[in-house]
Amino acid sequence: MDLVVREARETELDRIGALTAEVYDGDGLAGPEYLEVLRDARTRWESPATTLLVAFDDGAEEDEEDSDLLGTVVYAAPDSPWQDLASGDEAEFRMLATAAPARGRGVGESLVRACIDLAKRAGSPRLVLSTGPEMLPAHRLYERLGFTRVPGRDWSPRPESGVQLLAYVLDL
Repeated sequence: MDLVVREARETELDRIGALTAEVYDGDGLAGPEYLEVLRDARTRWESPATTLLVAFDDGAEEDEEDSDLLGTVVYAAPDSPWQDLASGDEAEFRMLATAAPARGRGVGESLVRACIDLAKRAGSPRLVLSTGPEMLPAHRLYERLGFTRVPGRDWSPRPESGVQLLAYVLDL
């Protein structure tokens, strides 16, 4: 079955927040404070210069409440409050999450490709992202799509915690 990637709808925000928190908590990637941020999809959805994307099976969205949300990602255009790594005219994506039963189906790749398309259409020179060092399947996806590691842009959201994020960049 084909996938549909589109902008999130207000009626989906609770499910998006729950999925994002579930993925990051299940993978051990988030502490309690960040889990609250992940659950709050509404804030991302309402933020300027920010697009919350979702993935569903094609045809599954006819009955929204019963269709399975397969994945989600935040696309942060320049001036989005959700940018952490991007600067100037760069775009960024964050909080890529794929439901466990949907892994291996190309959901993550479809969501990343949608972010690439948005960045290209906006004329951004680059699309950037941060990822944890333990997220090896994600690293392989990013590299396969043409992103390159830029160690000089690695950073820590909370230096006292010892969390170090790796930077990837795709020149558009």
